[in-house]
Amino acid sequence: MTTSVGLLRIMTMILAIEISLLAVSCTSSSSTTRFLVDQPHRTVGMEITYREGSPEYSHPRNLSSGVLEQALSSIEVQPSSLLDRIAGASSHAQEAFTKEQREFLASQLSIAFQKATPLETVTFHWATSRGNGIWEITSGGLYLQENHLHLMLPNYRHTVSGKPQSQKPRNQPLAQLGEPLHSLKVIAPARQLKYGMLTELWAPQTPHFVFAINELTNAPLPSGKQQAESSTQPLNSGKSIKQRLKRLEKLRQEGLLSDKEYQDKRKGILNEL
Repeated sequence: MTTSVGLLRIMTMILAIEISLLAVSCTSSSSTTRFLVDQPHRTVGMEITYREGSPEYSHPRNLSSGVLEQALSSIEVQPSSLLDRIAGASSHAQEAFTKEQREFLASQLSIAFQKATPLETVTFHWATSRGNGIWEITSGGLYLQENHLHLMLPNYRHTVSGKPQSQKPRNQPLAQLGEPLHSLKVIAPARQLKYGMLTELWAPQTPHFVFAINELTNAPLPSGKQQAESSTQPLNSGKSIKQRLKRLEKLRQEGLLSDKEYQDKRKGILNEL
């Protein structure tokens, strides 16, 4: 009996030390992020996340937007509670990212991977207004190890109040806001990493997905999804210009672009004619 009590005390002390070390590392480490896209409601950048002794990442590297869109298209969200369904949510799994999110993130993340060092994780942050000062925050990070793409989603549609510019994930996209609110899963052949029991005791799980690059390259988009425009299509084609102007107008209407940003970007597109 004495031996059991002593063993329990030792295990409790070890767990307390690990929790303390985790808290110190989370609070004392200041993220170093350089932004590729820095807009009020969305960001894409590169954050130094290297820890001594960890393997370096396999970038900078050319990774097509098509491959990245395929990865984002492979993640589905399942309503996690009866309350979701009472509120009108479908009981079936749905795409985790909208078409607009997939296209924007895929194109910008592709550029970010070309600029990221072997010590940096490519990060993103997306805020969606729900009215009355309520926002849904989605943020995460990606990195390459050899021929495998890793995607972490510490926050998925996490509800917050206040201005999105002041929210922590904008500057620290890999920091969790709290317990995951939605159940995410990935379509085969991609896989989701699992966590051990001790990890679950001191911190919420961060959904972590792994994709084999060669499988993403060869796989078609899931049924019902259309391939994004080919990156080889001339930017000055009439169709491309028209679509980009429509998309720009939609972003302004949704409050994702200020009037000045809208005018500047519209002028840039028209200058390509």
